[in-house]
Parts: sequence; structure tokens; C-alpha cells
Amino acid sequence: DAKMSERPADLPNFQSPPVDELALGVQFPPITGLYDVHVGLYWQKVRNDYPRAESQPRLETPIESPGLSQSSPQQIQIPFSIPPQGRTWLINDADDYLIQLQNNRFILNWRRRQAEYPHFEELRDLFRKNFGAFRDLLAAEELPQPQVQQVEVSYINWIADLPMSKFLVPASSAAISVGSHEREPEDQSWAARYDLGMDGATVERLYVQSQPVARQVPSVEVGTQFALIYRAARAEGFSEDEIVPLMES
Repeated sequence: DAKMSERPADLPNFQSPPVDELALGVQFPPITGLYDVHVGLYWQKVRNDYPRAESQPRLETPIESPGLSQSSPQQIQIPFSIPPQGRTWLINDADDYLIQLQNNRFILNWRRRQAEYPHFEELRDLFRKNFGAFRDLLAAEELPQPQVQQVEVSYINWIADLPMSKFLVPASSAAISVGSHEREPEDQSWAARYDLGMDGATVERLYVQSQPVARQVPSVEVGTQFALIYRAARAEGFSEDEIVPLMES
């Protein structure tokens, strides 16, 4: 399919990018009347591609808002009239693609297993296809369509062979002088939040997080997890045609 291979000419292609996980997601107010039975009906629509199902705890994070500060975090409000429901994972045979679904979120993930990173364009098209199937299921069951208030793209990179100071410019200035010797930190963590908003109606932020991590793959491996998380939010919601272009931005 030509659409699956579309890629902007100005974007670089890396032979072995360090991407460990990529997630494309949307968040919306809880859909009234959406219950586990409807999630089961959706699974039947996509089960050939995602034959495994798992139950997971809910994700509860706030919608981005103007004036967000570290000293005054937003409070999560859950209406008492809508009982909290769980989150369902639908997973493919290779364990590298999964759909996460709960009554106020839809997320498509790729995570590194055996196959190489497939690039954003493939995940974009899969998100469009599977979220479209979710909308179709809601319409068939005469349930409200999701009023998407937040779009999120998360890149999680795993860097095992370089210290943070060698690939992240802010971390490179962390060395100190002790006598006549320069000392690099044994490890360090770094985080920043950037306001990318270009108009008053949409809140756009980029979160950059870098921290040392040890993981079992299958033996213990020590490296750096470097995350880039983009969120765009609008209280009155985004149209269906705005969602994918925001992910591509």
C-alpha cells in the first residue's frame, strides 16, 4: 500500500533507531453507556489481528491546560455517575502491537520485540484504521462518539551504549571539577517541559525525560530511557480530521 510507505522527504531514516516503544493515543470524556461488553464486541472486530486480551488497571491522567505548573498539579475529577472501569489490552501474536482501550482512552502501541522499528507512518495508519473501527462499533451500538480533547504521541527510546552526556546537550554540562580533574556524574536524570502552543485555543506541550534504568532482557541491562511525549489539548475537543495531523506535527 503506497499510503503505508509515505514518509516526508525531509525526515531522516536511521539504520537502527533506538526507539523502544511508540504510542499514539487520544483521550476523551468517559463515553456514557460504554461497558465491558462493548469492549468485547470491539475485540471481535479486530481479533484476527489482536488475538490476546488482558485486563489492566485504569490510566488516570489529566487533560493538559493553560498555566500548568509543577507546584499546582491538576486534580483528576471522576464523575460519580460513571463507575470506574478497567483498561483492556488487545495484543497481536508477535506481542509487539497492542491496542489499549478504556471508556475515556484509545491508544495504539508498538513495542520492540523481535522486529525492527516500523516507523511512525505505519503506526499512524494502523491507529487510523483501528480507531475508525472503534467509532464504527460505537455507531452500530448507538453510543456517543468520542469527543477527543487530547492527542498524545510518546516515543520511548532505549540507549544502552552511550552515557547521557554524549547524546543530550543539557546533560553534557553536568561535569564538575575536583582539583585538577573533571568528573562526570555516575548517573543523572533530566526532565523538561516545553510550551509549543501557537494559538490560544489549543494547548501543546512537549515533555522530555531522560533517566538511568536497569531492565531484564533477559539478563540485566543498564542504560538510559529517553522519552519524548507530545500532547495537544483543547477543552471543546478536536474534529476527527484534526487528530492525525496533530500526531504528525
